[in-house]
Amino acid sequence: MTLEKNSIIIKDLSCFDIRHILQCGQIFRFHENDDGSYTVYSLDKRAIVKQDEDRAIITTDDPDYFVKFFDLDRDYTKIKENLRDKPFMSEAIEYGSGIRILNQDKWEMLISFIISANNHIPRIKGIINRLCERLGENMGDYYAFPTPEKMAQMDESFYSSIGAGYRAPYLASTARAVVDGFDLLDIENVDGNEGNKRLCKLLGVGPKVADCILLFAYHKQDVFPVDTWIKKVYKDVIGDNCSNNNAMRKKLIDTYGEYSGYAQQYLFFNKREN
Repeated sequence: MTLEKNSIIIKDLSCFDIRHILQCGQIFRFHENDDGSYTVYSLDKRAIVKQDEDRAIITTDDPDYFVKFFDLDRDYTKIKENLRDKPFMSEAIEYGSGIRILNQDKWEMLISFIISANNHIPRIKGIINRLCERLGENMGDYYAFPTPEKMAQMDESFYSSIGAGYRAPYLASTARAVVDGFDLLDIENVDGNEGNKRLCKLLGVGPKVADCILLFAYHKQDVFPVDTWIKKVYKDVIGDNCSNNNAMRKKLIDTYGEYSGYAQQYLFFNKREN
């Protein structure tokens, strides 16, 4: 990795593939451009990622932010080596070799994954885009993600008007809770189980959504978001007919250990795509 004034250049692509990173379910604010590059947004920041067979170039006004965002200081070769002998991991790692778990903003992930519940990606992206356009700061040719204070000013009817559906009261309530003192930062100091319990106190956050937030905003590894695809993975890996999501989560964490969060992303991407 080389840092220049307005760019990050990645020459070793063995652990970086922008398509893998953006298509494995962890981020919704991005789009593909006509030239094959991708524009990625986080809070009030933007990066353009262009990749060919030899290198990836991330162009941005804030390279330091996106080095952390794309988790570029972490050794994913070591992570893969530690996971490769675990059940079903060799194939999953080979297929999703370029996955990196992003370090995303806690507030943005909280709201994004409330919106994601029982939803599909085009609709999730549309709701989030409208949310940013209506409440986010105008950055010139794009909009920032709105602040908790701005969102807390709006009632349920506003969130209904942007297409949030039954999630509208969840968004209004959660924004007020954060403004009134719910401490997102303090969750950094607890383990995944405790973090999950705390996040589930917020209206609209269930155990799966909480695990997604803990993985993609806090980079916690003692979590394993269980969705439709991971239920299929569970049947492959464990082999029983368990129907309890919490029990599945625990068994999968026990199986994949300290790298469970990474394992979840490789397994999810491979199962969904294949």
